[in-house]
Amino acid sequence: MDVRTANALLVDDDDASCLATQRRLEDDGYRTTLARTGVEGLSRARQSLPDVIFTHLIAGGHDNVAFIQALRSDDACRHLPVVVLSGRLEARAGHKQLRPVGRDRW
Repeated sequence: MDVRTANALLVDDDDASCLATQRRLEDDGYRTTLARTGVEGLSRARQSLPDVIFTHLIAGGHDNVAFIQALRSDDACRHLPVVVLSGRLEARAGHKQLRPVGRDRW
C-alpha cells in the first residue's frame, strides 16, 4: 500500500486524541475520514472500504474489540486491516488476538 494514496478511517470519540491522530496520519500522507463511534465506523467502513482503519482499543470507556469483531463478521469489511492505537498494548492481557507491530509496518 502506498501511504501517499491510502485512505484511512479513524474511529475515535475523544476530540483531542482524534485531532492529534488525524494530524499524524495526514502528515504521514493518509487521507483520513473520521467516525466517532464503532457503529458509525462500521457504516463508514462499509461505504468507503478504506485501505486501513485506525482505532483505540479503549475509547471513551468503551472497548472497541466489539467494533473490530463486527468488522471481521462483515463480508465486505473482514479483509480491511485494523491498526489498534495503544500506548500499552502488551498490558491488555485480555486481548490476546491482537499482535503489536511497529509504526513502520502500518
